[in-house]
Amino acid sequence: MRRVAGAAGARVRVLVVEDDPAISDAVVYALEKDGMTTDVSSTLAGARPLLATCDAVVLDLGLADGSGFSLLQDAQRRSPPPRVLVLTSRDEEVDCVAALEAGADDYVTKPFSPRALVARVRAILRRGARDGALDARMPAALTGPLVVDPATRRASYASAELSLTKLEFDLLVALAEAPGRVLTRDQLVDKVWGGAYALTPRTVDSHFKGLRRKLVAAGAPEGLIETVRGVGFRLLRDQA
Repeated sequence: MRRVAGAAGARVRVLVVEDDPAISDAVVYALEKDGMTTDVSSTLAGARPLLATCDAVVLDLGLADGSGFSLLQDAQRRSPPPRVLVLTSRDEEVDCVAALEAGADDYVTKPFSPRALVARVRAILRRGARDGALDARMPAALTGPLVVDPATRRASYASAELSLTKLEFDLLVALAEAPGRVLTRDQLVDKVWGGAYALTPRTVDSHFKGLRRKLVAAGAPEGLIETVRGVGFRLLRDQA
């Protein structure tokens, strides 16, 4: 692990986890040129202690000492979790969906534009600041036995705690804010992903599949979240 000095006065700290020195150097140069401070690690072992002090992570999935997915899981356990942008050569949709379901905020494939990468890091940081401000003033949403508390980012059904990914929780908050109302996929992408993502309907649906599975395991009825064919999703009042 090596530490890279940031620009004077920079407040944003980004952890770059990448084992290709050429790619790592390109990412660091682009981020620091934009005024961010960076820490760099080529291994999971070196990266883990740095999670406590970073605002965002640029994460490669294929590392010498293991899968980047394990670090992504570690990041989700922090409170608040850092924003994570996955940077990888894996370009299959299944890999993108898996990373987003595990809690990544964005997914960029190699080769990439350093300027575009910086813009996307800035975008997930802005969304994090916006979400934090909303969470601080938003009361807990109560829908029968379902309790969703954005301030603590905790959710439960009939007192059973739900272990949700960041994106699953944000989707549940969006529905719990307006139970009975149908939210389109485009509205959900705007609320949860900030609207700046070329996500397929399959990606959104995959997150709901995981969310429904966890709700049912906690005792919720299978129809608690209804898919409105060709439109979107809604949280049913009378079944919550």
